[in-house]
Amino acid sequence: MAPRVVPFVRAPTELLDASTLETDNWEHDLENSLRQYIHDSWFPVFKVGSQVKQNFVWPHYRELQVAPGTRKLHTILRIMPYRIHGAACEYLQRQKDKPLKDMKYSSDLTLPSIDFVKCDEKDLAMYTQDINSVTDITKLLTKFVLQTIANCLHIFHDIPEGADGDALRELLQFKHSSKMCPVKNSIFDVVSLPSPHRGHTSMIILVIPPWALNNMDFLSFIDTGAVPSGSLDGIPTAKPPAASAVMWALLWDICSKRKCQYFAVTTYGFWAFGNFSSDMQTGYISDLFRAPVHPHDAQVHQDMLPSPPISETLLFWMAASVGAGGILWTPCRDKSTS
Repeated sequence: MAPRVVPFVRAPTELLDASTLETDNWEHDLENSLRQYIHDSWFPVFKVGSQVKQNFVWPHYRELQVAPGTRKLHTILRIMPYRIHGAACEYLQRQKDKPLKDMKYSSDLTLPSIDFVKCDEKDLAMYTQDINSVTDITKLLTKFVLQTIANCLHIFHDIPEGADGDALRELLQFKHSSKMCPVKNSIFDVVSLPSPHRGHTSMIILVIPPWALNNMDFLSFIDTGAVPSGSLDGIPTAKPPAASAVMWALLWDICSKRKCQYFAVTTYGFWAFGNFSSDMQTGYISDLFRAPVHPHDAQVHQDMLPSPPISETLLFWMAASVGAGGILWTPCRDKSTS
């Protein structure tokens, strides 16, 4: 597959090779820099509202019943954690770091971070409002997490504001895309990253609220191995469907229709990152990542943040999906184990 070319994005001198990277001694080039900001950021906590039904049971979805053999996912393989972390660190090392104090774009960074916490009245209202639906979660996720990650990519790759860069900035921004989801109900939502190639989508994020997807079901979703023939086509109706089968069926349908290989699944507090092979027959999935979720005014210290940082992983997944900097990294080019 030829490398994707994105204007205003620098090309690296060589392909990313996480296996040769020493990440333990990585230090930030600058104090109060963009890299440090991403590394030390966390997600604002939200309060589940009274309208949420906690004892959720997954219903059957007639929209997902298709003819046997339609969904051609045969195998699910693990993306080894060190591969993602190493490649993300190397991607960030290749970017020229930017000091926040001198950076005109710093107002676009809305995630709280150690030594860089700001919250106006409008932000505070979003932080503290009750969350009663998956759409509420998507709004919070888009406003604070995804918008910030996209703006970090714009800054690292020197995409200018104004006539020379606004069109590309708009393209490289996550969009609420609920219409992409074939199931219309209260527990699924979709965020997408457009592609410069017509008929394609760079990345899909499937959002499921934590009251509908518990950790055991999420862990079942990231199980690896052979996918039994037809198991994603005619999901049994005699008993509540397996959440993992519904999730893989949804992702396969959305990504195959939108010609999208990169995806993520999140409950806001937990994330998994994945990729489909070009023939859609193999799915690659990461371990489960925990996001750092704290009150907006919390005194957060480094030992309260998970490693690797979820913001770095999300930024790298976005960059890889659009080929930023000439990245050719995909899980199917790296060693994966089932």
